[in-house]
Amino acid sequence: MISRSTTDLVSPRGGAPERRRRFRLGRRAGLAFWVAPALLLVGVFAIYPVAYSVYISFFKYKLTDPTKSQTFVGFGNYLSALADPSFVVAVRNSLAFVVGAVGVELLFGLALAVLLNRELPGMALVRSILIAPLTLTPLVVALVWGALYNADFGPVSYYLKQLGFQLGRGPVGEPSLALASLVVIDVWQWTPLMALLLFTGLRSQPLELHDAAQIDGASNWQRFLHVSLPLLRPTILVALVIRTMDALKLFDSVFAITGGGPGRATEVVNYYIFKVGLTYFDIGYAAAMSNLLLIIIVVLSALYLRVLRTPGSAS
Repeated sequence: MISRSTTDLVSPRGGAPERRRRFRLGRRAGLAFWVAPALLLVGVFAIYPVAYSVYISFFKYKLTDPTKSQTFVGFGNYLSALADPSFVVAVRNSLAFVVGAVGVELLFGLALAVLLNRELPGMALVRSILIAPLTLTPLVVALVWGALYNADFGPVSYYLKQLGFQLGRGPVGEPSLALASLVVIDVWQWTPLMALLLFTGLRSQPLELHDAAQIDGASNWQRFLHVSLPLLRPTILVALVIRTMDALKLFDSVFAITGGGPGRATEVVNYYIFKVGLTYFDIGYAAAMSNLLLIIIVVLSALYLRVLRTPGSAS
């Protein structure tokens, strides 16, 4: 009567998978709880503005008359922008600025990175000094350089005049030099970033490849050209994409120093969008141009990927 079967004494194990499933669900719920605030911030401050910008770009929308001017125009704002001579000039100025600034920053940054990679005395101090320009906001840098470029008391204008340049209005007041003057400002502030990124890429390269090339009799230049530079291509790609996106958004130095002048010599896309949106209050048109600027950035990034992608690597 009191004997029980062995199966009756063994506790059922059917609940173990259920407990594991509940544990996984609880863990996921906990992770979602902590991630939700960040996702909410991204949605409010990133996704929603972009989505609304795309939406409003299909309407004729002016802040001076927001109730009567919300007329759906489809791609009319985009077609107007592509046919707008001022927008075309702004795109041309922006691309010229990107080519000049990012190109010089890449060359100087690569030279600095190679120098920093050498085991020379004081290189740690030099790396610390290089960070200094990156700690300044672009507007502060623009105000300082605006004083340096001043036609009356700026030292840059003074020494250029001593060299024989006829600069009655200073370098930023001359149509032929204004954009180049802004390139100098950008190069001064952002070359250290390019140098530090490339320096990091050089330091991460395996020493075995350099040692093998040295054993094979390769010179320093040959090792740099055939070993260091190919291995550095992914880092160069990242640095170029970062700096190109930032350079295309140039605004602070134009706003603080030139105001887009003289004439339209320094009127870049971002400044023209600002002028249309917050001076003429044509929000729909400004949103369309902002989206076109985003498309330009994506296209340039895709070109970088195509040109600099390592052969045989995944897309």
